[in-house]
Amino acid sequence: MAPQKSPYPDISCLNSNPEVQEQVNAILAPLMLTDERVQRVQDTFEDEMRKGLSRNPEERKKSSLQMENTFVTKLLNGTENGQYLALDLGGTNFRVLLVSLKDGKFDSTVRYYNVPTETLCGTVEALFDHLAESIKIFLNEFNLTETRLPLGFTFSFPMEQQSIRTGVLLTWTKSFKITGGVGDDAVRHLEDAIQRCGGLPVDIVAVLNDTTGTLMAGDYLDKQCRIGIILGTGSNACYVEHTSRVEKWMDAGSSEKTVVDVEWGAFGDNNGVLDFIKTEFDDEVNKYSNHVNSFTFEKLFSGMCLGELARLVLIKLANAKLLFGGKLTEAMETRWQFLTKYVSMVEQDNIDKGTENTVNVLEEMGLSAVATEQDIKIVQLVCYTISHRAAQVISACTAVLLRHINEPEVTIAIDGSLYKYHPRLRYSISDMLAELVPDTKCKLILAEDGSGIGAALVAAVACTI
Repeated sequence: MAPQKSPYPDISCLNSNPEVQEQVNAILAPLMLTDERVQRVQDTFEDEMRKGLSRNPEERKKSSLQMENTFVTKLLNGTENGQYLALDLGGTNFRVLLVSLKDGKFDSTVRYYNVPTETLCGTVEALFDHLAESIKIFLNEFNLTETRLPLGFTFSFPMEQQSIRTGVLLTWTKSFKITGGVGDDAVRHLEDAIQRCGGLPVDIVAVLNDTTGTLMAGDYLDKQCRIGIILGTGSNACYVEHTSRVEKWMDAGSSEKTVVDVEWGAFGDNNGVLDFIKTEFDDEVNKYSNHVNSFTFEKLFSGMCLGELARLVLIKLANAKLLFGGKLTEAMETRWQFLTKYVSMVEQDNIDKGTENTVNVLEEMGLSAVATEQDIKIVQLVCYTISHRAAQVISACTAVLLRHINEPEVTIAIDGSLYKYHPRLRYSISDMLAELVPDTKCKLILAEDGSGIGAALVAAVACTI
């Protein structure tokens, strides 16, 4: 059952202590976005999108949004047939999938492989040789060596797309410390490795990231799907745009629409356009993050950062003697130790009007023995506040995408652990979108495995473009 619309935590126990209530509210106030600030987020995002799509390269440089054309100009039509491979590389574990489509319905087979530690620190040729060898093992296991198969390649690293099957690597991320490859086409590297492997009956027809795959997986589930969003450890979005607005694509031909990869995690990077909503807590999260001064937008709410934001607020309240009698534990004082799953657990209590999860979280942090009823309610208020802000900024930017799409009904496909496990987020976003874009009927759906199944579906579409 859906929770009631953004239920505010019961903090009536603070009514008897108005001075404490006033001080708590003062600390939380910068995290509470007014309607005017939410509107400014929308206006700023629209401006950054416009610059990112501009024909003028100098304008594009001013934008923090990559606004990459994926060259996916069609969605599924329900008549796709055949077998398609997907290679999903996004971390130290990767997958090869076979997806069989018949009249638009699919079944799939998957195998998981590992990138050895030495390969993570080796050459780009060694990495792609390992990928090609794994594809070969997969083909041999399932007796797929007699017929050429199209392959969709999910390459979840920053890249510049020059066609549906050309992705130029901008930088290695995560635990990949590969020598070489930056500035090169990832598809060409994979093709070369396939040839070094003796040649395989595979045609790489598309390269994409997991967000584009999520949109396509959503399209399979619901033909009104026009937006794909990742809300997990990190965040990104893509959407179906009118090619007339993609000014930098000067040879669109007869294509009327294309999927644009926003790369919204970087919204606000380098140009400071989001500084007006950043707080001291956001600044500290950034300062001690793995990628300082990068991924500004996603640090406001991502699964990597939401728990740390909560911890920093709780620390300030405790230091002000407003929480836990001013006492703190080593666990609470340790960076990144207050997990985002704890925020989700506390938020479930807010919805249920209970305390059990909150007490369990405080026990994990070694604070249950000193926590009073008032402390528990303040912790719940903190988790509500940062979750509400998360929903506000996500909804603000999604609303801008919906206005670009400009259709009466739009389904939004979302994947990622934050969306799956936070008990309130999907309902808050849905409520806020209804207010921000009242002329569009929105539906949010969970579309899992965009990086795998979605890649094969993109391959199916690519064969018709």
